[in-house]
Amino acid sequence: MQYGFRDLQPTNKIEYEDIPTEGFVFGGFDSRKVGWWVTSREAPTPAENEIVESVAYAQGVYDFSMLNGERFFGNREITYKIVMPLSVYHERKIFEEEIKRQLMPVGISNLVDTHEDGYYWSGKCKSVEVDDDEEKGMLTATVVFDCYPFAFTNNLEGADVWDDVIFDHWIWQPVKFNITESMNVTLENIGSRPVICHFAVTGKVTVKGPGFNGYELTKDNADKATITMPLGKNKFTLSGSGTIEFKFRREEMI
Repeated sequence: MQYGFRDLQPTNKIEYEDIPTEGFVFGGFDSRKVGWWVTSREAPTPAENEIVESVAYAQGVYDFSMLNGERFFGNREITYKIVMPLSVYHERKIFEEEIKRQLMPVGISNLVDTHEDGYYWSGKCKSVEVDDDEEKGMLTATVVFDCYPFAFTNNLEGADVWDDVIFDHWIWQPVKFNITESMNVTLENIGSRPVICHFAVTGKVTVKGPGFNGYELTKDNADKATITMPLGKNKFTLSGSGTIEFKFRREEMI
């Protein structure tokens, strides 16, 4: 009997994929997968919605822009300049048409930016301006998004998904509690503004906290109840029998 052998040793062949690793995702469009390279990104802070009054014979102005210590802002523009190296004019034309077709019809959606791991923006594409450089064989697109002024965390507070943890700006805190007797808990909002908090409840739980005397929550009515989670540390008193989870998402001025 004769045996045949096949060489199963590795070939040491290394394959490289020349694809971008930085970019943005909006709707069904992923700039990296299409092959666009990001050359610049601008996300200046938004302008404040100011209410100011000047009074004759008085220095300066009276500023009524803040309410309960909170400043209010207009939308912010996030601008990307991306390039596509293509030597054939017809191919550049196809990519120009396709990026406009993919971005402009989409309504308000999540904008995911690889520059800001752990966060996403909410907005719509305001404009797509394309420059075709025949000499260099380069297509350059300037894409502007009109977005809500604050970025949202990818996950609810307490989820602590490892890939989304921003170690320079993060706290580890429980948000779900098992109630068998009255207890006091503290939750901290380290974001940039007060946010809406929802609840998930089993059994019957009463919660008291800053700005409200108390809600008696059950599985049936908890999804309709909301509170505002102020900035900083917030103390709550929980009583009853069951479980309660505080569900809120931070908003950040970044």
